Amino acid sequence: MNIPRPIVVIFCVLPWIGAIFGFTYLCLLRFPLNGTFKAETAMDGKSAWINPLLPAERTTVPGLQVDNWTGQRVIGDPTYFTARVPGPYENVMVELEYRPVHQTLAEFGVVHDAEGKDLELRPLYSEELEPESWKKASSGNISGYVKIGVKNERLADPNPSGLAIWDSSSSMPLLEDFTDSEKITAVSLRGSHDFYLVPANGKIDVTFAIQAANRELGTDLAAVRIFRGDREIKQEIWSESGSRETRMGKTSEHRILVQSAEAGVYRISFMAEDDIFIRSIKTTSQRWVIGPRIYFGDIVGYATTTFPGKAITNSRHIVAETFHNEGLQKMSFNDQVKKISNTHTPTRLDRTDLVEEPVVLYAPQGDVKIIGDGFFALRDDAFFEPKPRRLTDTTETDKEHIQAVITPYEKPEKLEQGWYRSHFNFTINPSLDRIRFVVSTPGIASRAGALDIRSVKLTYTRSMKGTGDYWKIIKQELANAWRRL
Repeated sequence: MNIPRPIVVIFCVLPWIGAIFGFTYLCLLRFPLNGTFKAETAMDGKSAWINPLLPAERTTVPGLQVDNWTGQRVIGDPTYFTARVPGPYENVMVELEYRPVHQTLAEFGVVHDAEGKDLELRPLYSEELEPESWKKASSGNISGYVKIGVKNERLADPNPSGLAIWDSSSSMPLLEDFTDSEKITAVSLRGSHDFYLVPANGKIDVTFAIQAANRELGTDLAAVRIFRGDREIKQEIWSESGSRETRMGKTSEHRILVQSAEAGVYRISFMAEDDIFIRSIKTTSQRWVIGPRIYFGDIVGYATTTFPGKAITNSRHIVAETFHNEGLQKMSFNDQVKKISNTHTPTRLDRTDLVEEPVVLYAPQGDVKIIGDGFFALRDDAFFEPKPRRLTDTTETDKEHIQAVITPYEKPEKLEQGWYRSHFNFTINPSLDRIRFVVSTPGIASRAGALDIRSVKLTYTRSMKGTGDYWKIIKQELANAWRRL
């Protein structure tokens, strides 16, 4: 049977036409002409572009939940989900619908690099800032929230008292003292600490007496970075030798001197392993504090004698932990007394008083690591507030007399039945095939809280000004494919 030539031509051409249309469709899907690609999920595990939250032990199974809503519940911290990027894009807008359950604070962010080291976190939700008693405000280039009745200018006032900060930065108070009498304070501080100091008569002058407790061969390194505000002005590094005998290594002194120090707040970031002890601090600065970490060590290293840990602090919430049986003890934190009963187990103390002034923290046995939300002074007359208090999941703005919060936080849109909607815009690396989004819910496990997430929408965008941009994107896609090989 002879088939007419036109029909033969049609049958031969149709597959090619289909292939061309299919290829064109895939290109337009991968490289849309408007430079926009959208993906969304109900967090039910069915999306090809957005994966469920992980790790599994900190979340529920995606899909229909026991209280009859579809999504995923966060019950641990932190959690994350990954998204498959549909080609080289420059920006992504994220829309989240979520519901906090006994969770006072949450943050959301993106990891910008493949190694997972460059994390950008932003405020997602704050129970403390939700009431109508807080209003959005700005002063100059500083934005945040102030209590009703408080002037917007409070945000730009560098006085840290009554000011809190959340994922932002603040102006540095310009402080200086004109008395430079030298004082020596006996201490037993272990490992890394951040010291904040006020210059005295135009200088910062501190001498640390340092002792190494490492019985291994070799030496321990110690280093300091010195900052005025957020600007680094100096670095130093040196080594400390321990002892392989039953006694501690010798004590050595290391002096840090900054001449012609302008008014402000200086930070000395002392960096060392926990085998390095600071035994005394000699300084002309009249005001100096440590924080938010302070680690009281013992006094004679391998013996059982301890050095009591005592500090004046404006912290309202602390977490204490010891790693030795000698550090098991009953601690007092103004109106709170709690016993540390187990090693390697964080113990939390929360003040309930309404005292504005610094209070006493006392650990009679020492040998305890403490993380606070404020700062610690080891002399009664040395306390000052170098920067605003951090807004955390435990902050109680009324009890802590906080009048203003510096933050980029935008109150979320309120939906039905306690649900909220928030939006974020992030720049992304066009060379990444996958990006990771992080959900931070500090303290969620300890308060038996949860964060329900029922919807995630991603809108990818890139600039498309002409044919030249289109070919640049295709070249980037080919480069990404070559790298994957």
